[in-house]
Amino acid sequence: MEQIVPTLNNKNAVFYVTTTLNALMLCRCRNYNRSDPGLSNSIIMVSRKLRTEKEMKLAIDNLAGLLRLEFQYIAGTNALASSTMIPVETLKILPTVHAHWRPTIFEWFYKIIDHFLLERGVVAIAMDYVDRFLFQHPPDDIDAMSIRMYQLVAMTSLYIAMKLHGGNEEGDEISPWKIKRKTFCVKGFVKLSRGQFVPEDIVTMETTIFKTLGWKMNPVTAMCCMDGYMALMPLPEELYRRPEMKKQDLGRLRLGYHVLRELSRYLVELAVCIKGITPYFQTEFSGPSMNSLSPSIVAYAGVLLAMDMMTTTAVTTEARDIFLRRLAEGQSIMTSEEQAFAPLAESYMRFEPNRLEVLKIKNLIHKNFVPSLVLGSLPSNNGGAGKMHPFKMAHKAGFFNARFFQKENEALPKSPTSPLEEELM
Repeated sequence: MEQIVPTLNNKNAVFYVTTTLNALMLCRCRNYNRSDPGLSNSIIMVSRKLRTEKEMKLAIDNLAGLLRLEFQYIAGTNALASSTMIPVETLKILPTVHAHWRPTIFEWFYKIIDHFLLERGVVAIAMDYVDRFLFQHPPDDIDAMSIRMYQLVAMTSLYIAMKLHGGNEEGDEISPWKIKRKTFCVKGFVKLSRGQFVPEDIVTMETTIFKTLGWKMNPVTAMCCMDGYMALMPLPEELYRRPEMKKQDLGRLRLGYHVLRELSRYLVELAVCIKGITPYFQTEFSGPSMNSLSPSIVAYAGVLLAMDMMTTTAVTTEARDIFLRRLAEGQSIMTSEEQAFAPLAESYMRFEPNRLEVLKIKNLIHKNFVPSLVLGSLPSNNGGAGKMHPFKMAHKAGFFNARFFQKENEALPKSPTSPLEEELM
């Protein structure tokens, strides 16, 4: 393991985060290279099956289940859940040591996961283990923790997450690895520490973490929530079944749907790596609600920001309204069916796009988002539109608006207009 705790100061903190996430974006771009080179064309040309009412109800119920599980994890850990009368400023503060090292640990986690070609959502699960494990210890003990012990906690948490959630099957369209993922064992994994640990250290700490977390090893992550949200987004065929629609219009809308999903995924990955984004501690970004920094709210802010960055041609106003309505329905099911919810109802934040906590997270993500790092790192079109990355296709088509390019001086391409919007103009 290379030195895992380089010194960071305030001046380079934001640059560090954006540079790290540029590397993450490059990893995601390699996914497209490993998949079918005609992926971009398939987004536009392959017709999608309309979802039935039963399938949509199931998607909403699945989201309600995710929110219920998330509530149970947060209510069992966060001090605010034990008493709604506790002032926010008296909650357990994010320990200085953990706050300082957390972004670096994220970067190292992603390097390991990409090395083993595992599903990248494992990183958020591993960090959830680290957060909850440290939450169970007094802040002074954490700040006094040695670098070696902190590394051991982090390394073992990742090892557990990889074993439980990494899988070893071939990827699908969402995680399109077309090669078999690498296997690993504790002896091989411990080699990454470059002699700092032996297998017995990992096994002993593994038992300690299991017991400390009460064997609750299936947390809800922001990436899980993001996938659940996108299942509620109406498909282009659900919105446009009109005789005046042309084939290229439907293709353009399919591309917009795909780009929204990928941009949302990127922004959520960016969000979870930002210093201070954790639901288990009080940080400078925490709000008065028990779930103000929960994975579901962070993912919610990321998806809303992605929508804000795209034109209404790519993601129509009707699609956004349907999405918000379905999302509210899923949360309503959770709040009405969860027996432990009633005493904590006043401290639980609902999905409201203009709520201050949501706007703060959106602005925080956007502040760390650099368009040139995203578009500049994508594969170029090497002799065929089928090989062009969807982000570049969307950029060329004018799908990104001024919100996307807020930090850039680049001129915006003219955005095409859909038949529906022509009627409204």
